[in-house]
Amino acid sequence: MDRQIIEIQNDGFNLSLHRGFLLIENKEINLKQQVPLDNILALVLSANNVMLSKNIVNAVCEQGGNIIFCGKNYIPAAITLPYAGHWLIAPRIRQQINCSKPLQKNLWKSIVQHKILNQAAVLNYFFPQHSNLERLKNLANNTLSNDVGNNEGIAASIYFKSLFGKHFVRDRLGDDVNLLLNYTYIVLRAIVARAVAGNGLLPQLSLKHCSAANPIPLVDDLIEPFRAVADKFVFEELNKLINIDHIELTPAIKRSLTQIISYPVQTNKGTVSLSDGIYDFVASLVKCFEAKKLCLEYPKIL
Repeated sequence: MDRQIIEIQNDGFNLSLHRGFLLIENKEINLKQQVPLDNILALVLSANNVMLSKNIVNAVCEQGGNIIFCGKNYIPAAITLPYAGHWLIAPRIRQQINCSKPLQKNLWKSIVQHKILNQAAVLNYFFPQHSNLERLKNLANNTLSNDVGNNEGIAASIYFKSLFGKHFVRDRLGDDVNLLLNYTYIVLRAIVARAVAGNGLLPQLSLKHCSAANPIPLVDDLIEPFRAVADKFVFEELNKLINIDHIELTPAIKRSLTQIISYPVQTNKGTVSLSDGIYDFVASLVKCFEAKKLCLEYPKIL
């Protein structure tokens, strides 16, 4: 069974534990629900006033889930990572630390290439005759070690305007299409964070991202090839809206966007969920650190 994203978006909820279940209660609206702890991929707390205990944080993490505390416009303020019980953490972190600079640069080159190719695949899915498809493919093919030419940034500018319109600007604080992108990227970030922790890697040791304000830069390195899947979900959701000039992140839209967890991708195991595909992708990064060579395995998204 695919794990769920559980979001608490309104004030007044009380969370507690009972026999392997997370109990969600709100006496004001006479609501009481329970969710199996081992079925939670992420608990997203976007409300300002929610009551929960440390025992809940422990219980969710022990079952391999994480908890995301959201600030304005669904931008994560903090995220917990499940490390309990992983017996290979120490040796894997040593391998991660000892990764050579040339290998780091080639890993990042590969990630950027696949990010751009996935962007091209999504653009081709919706607009198969688009004039910028070849430009994106050329940028991917001509990406240099460590992406020193910033092909990632050039491609992003071309891709977003090609997909969402020439006036679109990617803005993490925006309240238009960006609101839907922010929310879907949060879900995606939770999937990647769980995979990083589950594979015994240290999220603070990145390949490329190095902002002092980012506590989990490796997660933001490894999310990049999969952002295009989130963009696909958002674009499909926009096509259902009557008025795209006034976009509201309704519960129905959120439920639709969280289905990204079970989005089918192709791997050498066959068709698996995006969540499982990302987990195996991160596992292949571990193999890169062990073998000291580039051997990343990407799921095919389309």
